[in-house]
This record gives sequence, structure tokens and C-alpha cells, in this order.
Amino acid sequence: MVKQNFEDNPKPSHKELSLSVVHILTTCSSNLRKGLQQEFYQLNDRCEIRQNEVFLLPENHLDKFFGSRINVQAVVGVNGSGKSSLFEIIYRVINNLSCLLNRGKRRKTAADLCYINGLYAEIYYVLDGLLARISCLGDKVEFQLGDENPVVLTALDKGIVSSEKVIMADFVKWARENLFYTIVTNYSLQAFNSNDYKRERCLVLSNQKSKKEAEDDADGKIWLNSLFHKNDGYMTPIVLNPYRDKGIFDMNKELHLTLYRLSAIMIYAERHDRNFMEDYGLNKILYTFDADSLAKKYLEDYRVSRDIYTDYRYQLFGYMDLGSKMLQTYGVADSLDFKNKYQRAAAMYLIYKTFSIANSYPSYEEFSDIGELDEFTQQVSFETEAKVDKLVKTILKDHSHISLKIRQTLHFLNALQKERSKNPDSFFDEVTYDDYFKRVFVGRNDRSMREIQEYLPPSFFTIEILMDRYKNGEVTNEEPIPLEQMSAGERQYLYTFSTYIYHILNLLSIQESHRVKYRNINLILDEVEICFHPEYQRRFVNEFLGYIKRLYMNRWASYNIMIATHSPFVLSDIPQGNILYLEDGKMADSKNFKNPFAANICDILYQSFFLKNGFVGEFARKKINNMIYRLLSGGHFPDKYRLEYELLMNLIGDPFLKMQLQRLFDERRARNEKNRD
Repeated sequence: MVKQNFEDNPKPSHKELSLSVVHILTTCSSNLRKGLQQEFYQLNDRCEIRQNEVFLLPENHLDKFFGSRINVQAVVGVNGSGKSSLFEIIYRVINNLSCLLNRGKRRKTAADLCYINGLYAEIYYVLDGLLARISCLGDKVEFQLGDENPVVLTALDKGIVSSEKVIMADFVKWARENLFYTIVTNYSLQAFNSNDYKRERCLVLSNQKSKKEAEDDADGKIWLNSLFHKNDGYMTPIVLNPYRDKGIFDMNKELHLTLYRLSAIMIYAERHDRNFMEDYGLNKILYTFDADSLAKKYLEDYRVSRDIYTDYRYQLFGYMDLGSKMLQTYGVADSLDFKNKYQRAAAMYLIYKTFSIANSYPSYEEFSDIGELDEFTQQVSFETEAKVDKLVKTILKDHSHISLKIRQTLHFLNALQKERSKNPDSFFDEVTYDDYFKRVFVGRNDRSMREIQEYLPPSFFTIEILMDRYKNGEVTNEEPIPLEQMSAGERQYLYTFSTYIYHILNLLSIQESHRVKYRNINLILDEVEICFHPEYQRRFVNEFLGYIKRLYMNRWASYNIMIATHSPFVLSDIPQGNILYLEDGKMADSKNFKNPFAANICDILYQSFFLKNGFVGEFARKKINNMIYRLLSGGHFPDKYRLEYELLMNLIGDPFLKMQLQRLFDERRARNEKNRD
């Protein structure tokens, strides 16, 4: 039950999002909770637990501590203590809520959402000074905000899949006001392997069927797989990164995605006289025309006839076909020159992307019967022509990330057809961003992130980002450094930042009233320090916050940042009240720990990371302990030990430890000599 601990519930001066408590109920399947206990896990000190109830405390001592609308908290513990398991409970609760809210909604290009059996868990979070609760209680999910009556959604009704429907308009309003979107990253090789979750029983909630039939329909399906997809237009309020196929993620694909995401971010940083990374500056960004990538989509991915693809032009067959109708409605058909390779590529991309939008996103569900890409040359009926016309006009009115690549292509095509942009046929074969923008979009301002994204070259251009490395303000490299030649740790740094910025900007781009405009965003960074040098770990929190603030992302949304870490450098940026300590699946009492904020790194290691055996390597520790044991024993002390320990002491780097061992050694040698006399 949600309890307010003060009477009048004063509204805060700014927006607040804070995940505060995860509660695992006694009825929760052991298969789902793994090593976690059936108890309350407090993620911060915004709430307290009394008599198995959660109470919101009236004061937030860290209000604006990390910046307006930003909260940062951490979960720490040794491997196997339950950090990732606790996060997975959060993912499962969100998944089950999403499954009920999206019931009956099409996810044609994303895996179906599956409802997880046996989950009994709750998430408590603070939203604008009120305590909210999402409870997954087996076959139902409850939501409650403050003292309002809870909203109850049911998966099963008397053993039959519930026919309960969620009115979309009501859901959009409810989610906009009360729900948060979760973005997760975990680059660990062992994380998010779908095979690890195949024992978790699920239900497919469609039509009215028995529980047994719903389980049979879910046979072989794994709930985790659906959370990697974002092709639902961010309707499902969680996305996992990077995308994995049975636990494997494609680093080449990840690099491709990162290049696109980073190009806009780095241009923005340069326009504002900032470097995206310390010690690195942007040299240039090269865009190379790549018609082959577009051909692959048609010929390989969708098996379009090569003859049709190669020879296609406006109204090829003398009648209005699907592709021609799309180009006509976009307003580009009459002026298209299909002999110009750039214009042809732009036209073919518009057709491909329009089909893709119609067949991918739930918000375009009414257009799902338009057809497949391999049917783009078919003659259209009067009814189909009207529907295609409406589809294109809907896309043109959509100013979100869904239609961004369409707009980029139209800008490019429009510029090509203007007198001022009569360039040689080879001009765009390879072009820098600066030349592209200046010569094609004369007079435009590209200082805002939105404007930069809007006028990037279309997707049939490949991207190469070239960097300069600086030391003491001077460039140290003879040749520009391609992004792919940077170190693994440096690239990981870029991947992490760019992933979050990309998704956040997409979420903020949504303005349509019929879609959820999430303005509360939960960021989960699991094993965030993977591949990071201690210096990167030390700077990470500050730089992450800096990007959010510099891009003004906290002006339009509130953020809760959750970090699972083994790094004392990361933890030293987070106050004690925002840390959950885990030990053997239980919540450790934070009162037994010193505050790690700005604390000595060794103290943080000893306490917060449960290093009870000190800070030296285990091999060295055992060598030294064995030496101490023999020096203090009363038995015989052969000469071979004397020589071995003299060598060992010469190798020890810590002067105090070396001095103490030398003292013990001298005492033992003197005792041996006395015994000989």
C-alpha cells in the first residue's frame, strides 16, 4: 500500500523522478527472483519501510543536487550479490504492465510481448512529490499514484485470457502523466542471453483462450527478446541495449548505429566550441554515397526483381502504381530525374521507408494493409490510392523520429532540384558534413540538435568520423584518426553516451497527441565501467550529467539514473542516501558503511565493495601471509626460507609493509642464532 507521510502533499518546485523501493513478495517464483530475498529493497532514502508498508518522506535533501530534474543512485555489491537480478525484477514488472497495456496492438516488426507467470513484485517511485506504485501480482497488475484508487489490469479472468481492453486515448493520457520510460545498457558478454530465460513460463494474451492455450502459444517464446526492439514507436516503456540475438550482439552493427548517432552529437559539440571527449576533437565527418546499401534492401532483404528495381521510374507501367503514388503525394514525382543517381536513390529510398513505416509502427496500424515492398509496382485501386495518399500526408505531419529519415531525404531531394545546387554528378560521392550543409542548405542554422539531425545526409550515405587527439592544446596525430581505430575503452565510452542521448532525443521528439510523450525517463547503467580506464570511471558521472544539461534534455524531462558498479571512482560521486548495498541477495544496512561521496578510494573499496581481505592481489596476499606464518612459528627455520623471503621482501612495493616484514625477519633470524649458541 502507498502511504503519504505528510498531510497536505505540497507540490514540488520542479519535476522529480526517483525509483525508491523494489519489493519482492513471498509468493514470487524463486526462478524469477534468483538469489534475492522476499523483502523490500530501498534504492534511496526518499522512503522508509514501517510494518511492511512504504512511506514517502516529506523532504528530499538531494533536491537539485545533481541538477534540475536529475537524480543519480547506485547499486553495489560483489558478483553474485543480486544487482542484475534486482534490475531484472524491474524489467519484468515493466514488461507485464506493457503486455497488458499493449494487448491487441500490432508489433509486426518486433517480437510479441509475453506475460510472465509467477511474478509477484512491486516498484515504488516518487513522481512530482507523490509516491507511485506498480504491482505485478500474478495474473494482474495494479498502478496507484498517491491516495488515488488503484488502476487494475487483469491478464486472466477465471482461467481465461481476459478480454479487457485498454482505450488508447486513456492509456496515452495515463502514461504521459504517471509512467516513466526505461533505457537500459549492459555490454557484459554474459548479460541478456535469452537462453538464460527460457525456463520462465509466459502467456500470449490474445483473444479469449484458456490459460493452457495461452501458455502453449508462448511455447518457445522468451519475454526478454521483445524488449530489444523499439519499432513500436516507444510505446512499450523499456528498451534494452545493445540488441542481442540469443545473447550475441553484432559489434559491426553497433558501430554503424553509433556512427549515425555520434555524427549529430559531435557536430553539435563542435558548433558550441566543445569536445565530445576530453583529449579528442572532431577533425571532420565524411559522407559517402552508397547506392549498394539501398539495392541490398530491395534485392536481398525484400527479394524485389532486379529488373524492376534497376529500371523503375515514375509510372513505369503507364498506370498509377504504389511507388508512384507515394512519390506524387510527397510532391517530388513530376520533377524527378531518374537518370541522376542521387535523385533516383532518394526516390527509391522514399518508397522503401514509407513501406517500412506503414508496416512497423503501431501508430500507423491503419495503413498496415498497404502491402509489402516487393509489391510497390502493383497497380493501385481507387481505395488504395486514397489510403496511400493519407499515409504519406500522415508521415509529413509526423515530426518525430519515425519520419526523420523521410524528412532528411526530402530536404536532400528538394535541394538537388533547385538551381543553386547544380553540382557535378560526382559531387556527393564523398563530401564532408560542412560542405554538404553549406552548399546544399544555404542560410540554415545548424546550432540546435534538432536542426542538425533534420539536415543530415540521408541513410544511403555511409558515415566516417575522423578525430584529432590533443595534448596540452596541440594535435598529436599526423593523420586524422578514424573512430574505429580508437581503443576499445574509448569506443565503449562513446557507445554508452550516444545510446542514451539517441533514445532520449527520440523520446523528446514525440509531440503527437495520440502517442505517449514520455517526460519521465529512467536510465539503468548495468556494469557501466566495462573497458573504462580509472580516469574514465572517475569522470563518467560528471560527463554524463554534462551531456544531459548541455543538450538541455533536463529542461523537457525528468531523469532517474541508476548505476550498478564495481568502481569506487563512480561511487565517490554518489551520496550515501542514494546507494543500495547488496550482500548475498539481501539489503545490507547502510548505517554500517561510511559515506562514499568524495571519500578516500581505499576506504570505498574496503567498505562499499566488501573487500574484507584487503587491496593487494590474492596471489601476493597468500605469499605474504605464508611468510608471516613461518616467521612467527616456533618451528625450524631452514636457510632456504631465509633466501626465499629476502627475495620476496625486495619485490614488495609498499615501504611500510616491507619494513614490518623486515622487522619480523630480523627478529626470527636473531632467535635462530640465539638457539644455535
